Amino acid sequence: MEDETISELEARRQRALQMGSEKGRAKLAAAGKLDARARLDQLLDPGSFVEIGILARSQHPELAERTPADGLVAGHGRIDGRLVYVTSEDATVLGGTRGRVAEAKTARIRELALRHKAPFIALMEAGAGRFQESNGAIAAAAGNRFREHFRMSGRVPQIAAVMGGCFGGPSFTAMQSDFVTMVKGTGFVGMSGPKVVRIGVGQDVTPDEIGGADMSAKMTGQVDHVGENDEACLRAIRQFLSYLPDNCDQLPARIAAKAAAIDTEEGRAEIVRLVPENGRRAYSMERLIKLIVDGGELCHYRQTYGPSLITTWARIDGRSVGILGNNPMKSAGALDDKAARKARKFVDICNAFHIPLIFLSDCPGFIVGPEIEKQRMVSLASRLLNSVIAAQVPKVTIVIRKAIGLAYLAMGGKTMGPDAIVGWPGSEFDVMGTAAGVELVHGREIEASDDPAATREEYLERARAQAAGYRAAEAGLIDDIIHPAETRQLILDVLERTAASLQAGFVQRVDP
Repeated sequence: MEDETISELEARRQRALQMGSEKGRAKLAAAGKLDARARLDQLLDPGSFVEIGILARSQHPELAERTPADGLVAGHGRIDGRLVYVTSEDATVLGGTRGRVAEAKTARIRELALRHKAPFIALMEAGAGRFQESNGAIAAAAGNRFREHFRMSGRVPQIAAVMGGCFGGPSFTAMQSDFVTMVKGTGFVGMSGPKVVRIGVGQDVTPDEIGGADMSAKMTGQVDHVGENDEACLRAIRQFLSYLPDNCDQLPARIAAKAAAIDTEEGRAEIVRLVPENGRRAYSMERLIKLIVDGGELCHYRQTYGPSLITTWARIDGRSVGILGNNPMKSAGALDDKAARKARKFVDICNAFHIPLIFLSDCPGFIVGPEIEKQRMVSLASRLLNSVIAAQVPKVTIVIRKAIGLAYLAMGGKTMGPDAIVGWPGSEFDVMGTAAGVELVHGREIEASDDPAATREEYLERARAQAAGYRAAEAGLIDDIIHPAETRQLILDVLERTAASLQAGFVQRVDP
């Protein structure tokens, strides 16, 4: 082959590597962003990226010379030695609008991820499809991406990073993913961007108002993690992926265990002191969790959405676990519509990828009242129960203080089939809160008594005695009452006992 032929190939590759305009790259840098290729350098193991479709470009005659790689860097690489398939959108090419060739490249990457049973990661900063390439009747063939994402769902981990404006189609790609991280201040999701909103409804809005970090993480829960910059989001992807297997036919890796604080004398003393006996007094459930997991290390899921419930991945003796813990510092740990939504998806992800579930229950119930009913609370609670019932992974339920009504079931109650269900001393089980129950049953007697306060307290004491966890243990309705310092050991025991059944039919991946 002649040198001129090889030189042309290299020249074409070099033009693609330069991406869009120098002005576009300068704009990204001024905004504190990495470019599409630099993001892959940060995400992947050094030197592991192998690109496909580098010579792609728009087939529209007026756009061909302006669309190196058609605005999308795609290929495969490694994260901690594990194969992953990735796409990274180049906002320097026509503002990140999505071309038909780029869409074909992405479809190819999704196809390979599913075929080779490897995670799919999308680094996103894209507008909707280019009007020049997608307008007219050709739109009748649009939408293959949704079917492709559905086919991957529950089979390989899907991860999206919202690193710029992702209005329209790209936002749907993100929402179909298992884990979505967003860069604060520069990432946005929504049905349509500000320009389309202005044209469609005549309203001037900002990207933040449509779907910035605060709205998406706190109000709508459409993103699971927010990072201060590109680098933070890319680190979050690596962390999240470390808890999951490569696909649904494998188990998560068991890594070298780290000591937990509860293994020390000081840690055991702290966990005993941490939880007040007075059920109205709050404490830090996050601290409790950190005391019992390896190294106190957590990977939070939707930390600021539905904060009355903590959902986090962690490790016990090197094994991945998914932990749900009521947070008494927010709404006394009661479950609202947001907590129910995030709990359901968290449970579904853990079940799909064989991650055992740990329920730490201290919940006075679901929030009630007309406002919460407007959020379809009955439906949300029912669907959460369905997910907990359907979960076939090992389950451990530990009642720290309160296990009340349907919320008790949502937090891994006896009928949910846990492999172990225990209470701490002071735990309570009831169909509703003791105060509410006493008022419903004895309200008239209390008001008619000579000393309503004393009469009320007498009934409350009786109700508390009937609800005591010791009575549930004595009746064989739970397995035991345990010392708080025994919590980690109980979980470890369940993980050991269920390991054989969990491994049956699966490949165990062990990381060094």
